Amino acid sequence: MIRKTLAATLLLLLLTIKTNAQDTTDHLKSHIGFMETFFGDEQDYQVCYPKDHKNFFYSIIVFALLSTSLGALIIIVKTRSNKLLKEKNTIIEEKNHDLVSSITYAKRIQTSILPNPAVLAALGNQLFVLYKPRDIVSGDFYWISQAGDNLYTAVVDCTGHGVPGAFLSLIGHQGLNKAINEDRLTDPARILDSMNSHVKQVLQQEENTEIRDGMEVALCKLNTKTKQLEFAGANLNIVLIRNKEVSVVKGGKCTVGSVQPHVTDLPVTHTIQLDTGDCFYCFSDGYADQMGGEKGKKFMSAKLRELLIGITTNDLEQQCHLLRYEFEKWKGGHEQTDDVCVLGVRA
Repeated sequence: MIRKTLAATLLLLLLTIKTNAQDTTDHLKSHIGFMETFFGDEQDYQVCYPKDHKNFFYSIIVFALLSTSLGALIIIVKTRSNKLLKEKNTIIEEKNHDLVSSITYAKRIQTSILPNPAVLAALGNQLFVLYKPRDIVSGDFYWISQAGDNLYTAVVDCTGHGVPGAFLSLIGHQGLNKAINEDRLTDPARILDSMNSHVKQVLQQEENTEIRDGMEVALCKLNTKTKQLEFAGANLNIVLIRNKEVSVVKGGKCTVGSVQPHVTDLPVTHTIQLDTGDCFYCFSDGYADQMGGEKGKKFMSAKLRELLIGITTNDLEQQCHLLRYEFEKWKGGHEQTDDVCVLGVRA
C-alpha cells in the first residue's frame, strides 16, 4: 500500500515538472520572437526591449526604409535622365556629323578657287605658299595669276574665320578675277579700288551700313623680265629682303569692302626695282598673332621678320618648310589662333 502511494506521488511530481518545463519553453519561444521583441508589451514578457530602446530601433527601421526608398527614387530618376541625355547626345552627334560633312564639302568648293596645283608647280622656283586654315574652311586665301611677263600675287584676309570668312573669300576671289581677268586692270591700286566697289555692291553696304565685313589685301605685280615690282595694300604690308637687309612697304590704312567714312589713307601703288635674288613676302596676321612659346604670347611681326631674314638664302621649298616648322614649334600645345597664309616670291 505504501509502495503504491510513493509511486503515485513520484509520477505526479514528474508530470508537474514536465508541465512546468513545457510552459517555460513555450513562454521563452513566445518571448524571443521578432514581433514580441520589438513590438511586444514589456509587461507581458520577461525578456523584452524597454520602450526607449524600441523607439530607437523604430527610428533606425524608418530611416532605413526612407533611405532605401530615396535611393530607389534617385536611381529611377538618374536612369531616366541618362536615357534622355543619351538620346539628346545622339541627336547632337548626328547634327554635328551633318554639319561637319557640309563644311567639309564646302572646303572642296573653297579649295577649287585657289590656284591650281599645276600652276604652283610651274612657278615652284619663283614662289611658295604656306596655307593653314584654322578651321575646316578659311577666311584667308591666296590668289596667283600670270599674264605674259606679269605675275600677279595676292594674300587676302577676310573678316573672321571659318564659315563667315569662307563666304567672304568667295566674294573677294570673284572681285579679283573681275578686276584683272575681265576688266583687264593692271595697276594694283586700281585693282583694289575695283575690288572695293565689287564687295560693297555684293554685300549692299552702301544701303545697309550695319554690314561692316570686309577684307585686308596685299596685291603685287612682278614683271619677271625687268624685275619691277608694283604693290598696293589695304591694311596689309609686304616685307622685302635684299642681302639680309629688311624693309617694310606699307599698305593703306583701309580695307576692301566695309563702310569706313573716317578712312582717308587709300591704297596707292608702290613701284620697287628688285635685283635678282631679292625676296618679298606678303602674309595675313595669323602667323604673327599665333599664341605659343613658354609664356603663351604672340609670335609678333618683328620675330617673323627676323625669321624671314634667317631663311631668305634657302630655296623657296625649304623656306616654306622652315616657316611651317617654326610655327608648329611655337604653337606647341596651344590651339591655332587664326588662319595662316604666307606667300613668298623670289625675283
